[in-house]
Amino acid sequence: MNLQAVLTLAGLEVRQRIRSTRWQITAGILFLLVSMFILGSLYLVVGIAGATYRDWSRNLLDITLGIVLFLGVAAAPTLSATSINGDRRDATLALVQATPISSWDIAIGKLIGSWLASLALIGVALPYLLWGIATSRTSLVFGVLAVIVTALIMLGYCAIGLGFSSLTNRPAASAMLTQATVLFLLIGLPIGFGFTYPLVAQDHRVAVTHYDYTSSSVPSSCTLVMKDKEFHHTEYTWWMLAPNPLLIVSDTVAGGISDFDDGSNAGGAGFFSYLLSAARTGPEVADEKCRDRQVHSSGPLDDDEDWSAQNVGRSWYIGLAMTLAIGGFGLWVAARRLRVPAGKLARGVRVA
Repeated sequence: MNLQAVLTLAGLEVRQRIRSTRWQITAGILFLLVSMFILGSLYLVVGIAGATYRDWSRNLLDITLGIVLFLGVAAAPTLSATSINGDRRDATLALVQATPISSWDIAIGKLIGSWLASLALIGVALPYLLWGIATSRTSLVFGVLAVIVTALIMLGYCAIGLGFSSLTNRPAASAMLTQATVLFLLIGLPIGFGFTYPLVAQDHRVAVTHYDYTSSSVPSSCTLVMKDKEFHHTEYTWWMLAPNPLLIVSDTVAGGISDFDDGSNAGGAGFFSYLLSAARTGPEVADEKCRDRQVHSSGPLDDDEDWSAQNVGRSWYIGLAMTLAIGGFGLWVAARRLRVPAGKLARGVRVA
């Protein structure tokens, strides 16, 4: 790989984006949009709902990352989805291909340029991100890591868009296919997980508690009865949730929460991370105990760790690796399609 050529192409890509999008105005609009959402949430939570500033500030990082992720999912893939077929349409791609630069250099340079342009979203929201990291439940390391993970997710999506840009002739078609792929990771796979939920149900014979009552609400006796009970083994299908960008970032943030319990007091990120952990962990197939009923009537009798929370903060790197792997495949497709001589081209494709 020719590093100088890659950096030159990345610089050209960024400058092209700056010239064509009036980035000063766009950045100002994005900052106002992010500020409107964040300060609006402050007004709703503190001014109307009557909560304290501390309650809101502890969730500020979750809110800001959610906004950045939403805008990034919409914008990052589009920035690269027109990179190759747009240059081919404007008759500028052939000029680059005629140089001694390899197809991999061109693909990587365009990817880095598109990614740097998409990172402007994080730059715009950086004041609120720093504010959120300083007041968040999570540790400083995991707060910074969550921002880095968000940037890497954008890198994967830019690579996906680059692959579709090399496969299609029309920029509109590549943008639509890229957005469809991102929406599949965001919405389609969780829907598929829901469809498979009944298919992973299994019956296990376990001991179930049976309580006898007298006149009071406290049980007078307890016996164990062996019964077949249905459990859903989501540990076989949880991987369908892993590449979801919302769950990846949420699990990263939750990994730095030291007093994590069951997700109910860990903010939005902790709640989503708990759901992902429960799906990955699967059911706890175990016999019930007679004191289980007393836990609800007299308070907890032990300090056993929540079974469903044992994988909190341990799944984000798997989902990130899957996202980057999909993006890596898109980069490979783009580099392969940029090779010269091109051989047989689709009808209507401009060469020079």
